[in-house]
Amino acid sequence: MTLVAEAFDHVVGVDTHARTHTYCVVHCRTGAVVATAVFPSSPAGCQRARAWIRRRASGAVLAAVEGTSSYGAGITTVLQADGLEVAEVRPGPRTSHAHAGKSDTLDAEAAARSVIGRDEAKIARPRQAGDRIVLRVLLASRSLIDQQRTANRNALTALLRSLDLGVDARHP
Repeated sequence: MTLVAEAFDHVVGVDTHARTHTYCVVHCRTGAVVATAVFPSSPAGCQRARAWIRRRASGAVLAAVEGTSSYGAGITTVLQADGLEVAEVRPGPRTSHAHAGKSDTLDAEAAARSVIGRDEAKIARPRQAGDRIVLRVLLASRSLIDQQRTANRNALTALLRSLDLGVDARHP
């Protein structure tokens, strides 16, 4: 059993949002916060964040990213292409910051600290490559089409029931 703190020199916590991502570099051995920063979630912003991580974190680096298949998908792709290992972390429960307040910087730090003491083999890895993406798009499209078909059917049935057109709306 190898802990993340033993296998990596730094962990970068990433709190992801639609417009910006907040980054926090934590030194694994000491637990000290090395640096924090906020970058846009655009492709150019992700490249700037990658360069910032390379300047602030040396040695083996693990990125602990929230939402690797939604808001964090872009930064996950950039970091993996740069050779960094990425772990998927879930946002902490609301009760964890009830007395300390909430900020994106605290969330990014919490993301980094959530993996430091864990077994490296048991941390969640992003699963968004290849056929998985295509299947997710197809299933989401099918679900939306089914919802729209049901909504259309219900709207037409409501019209038939509100007007007397001589059509029995109780049967298909």
